[in-house]
Amino acid sequence: MSYKELYEFAQTQDTPISRKVLLPEVKRLSGINAIRTVKTGADTRVFRGLWLTPQNQEHRLVQQLGCHIILLARDLNYCWERFVYVKELMHVFDAENAKTSTPELFQSLIDEFGAANETPSDQMLSEFASFWRALGILCPEKQREQFERERTDLKIDDYEIALRLRIPQQYVPRLFEPRYKSWLTRLTA
Repeated sequence: MSYKELYEFAQTQDTPISRKVLLPEVKRLSGINAIRTVKTGADTRVFRGLWLTPQNQEHRLVQQLGCHIILLARDLNYCWERFVYVKELMHVFDAENAKTSTPELFQSLIDEFGAANETPSDQMLSEFASFWRALGILCPEKQREQFERERTDLKIDDYEIALRLRIPQQYVPRLFEPRYKSWLTRLTA
């Protein structure tokens, strides 16, 4: 299973890329038959979404549904929900040691978000990777390069880019940072 294959698939899609197009491709690449989405009344200051695997048998939703689950905070607007959904879906590409598959690992990850940790855990590195994977999927490279030219020439602003991609505006500048290319190079190698 390869993120690179999904990334290459996304390069052939028009923006905004539909989740209805991505999900079957992720299922095909991963061999996962069932991925369910559940909305919850979570406080978005705590979390916006999470990925649950069938191995997490202590979670009641996994017990009830018995499959992979994307849990989304109910109060997200369309762009946030779309980005969080795709970001959580990208956890399908995590290595076994990076999965947050127990309540203890989940609590440790939550604690790590608030700490200044010089050496991030495998689970935290997985969070970083899933963020960059999602950006790479939701903004094909040709479109990103076009946006970059227009943005440099002041013909388009971050708000307009966010609207066209249907992603949160605060993430648009990340598409043009040097680390964007470095992460995508690493993730598609």
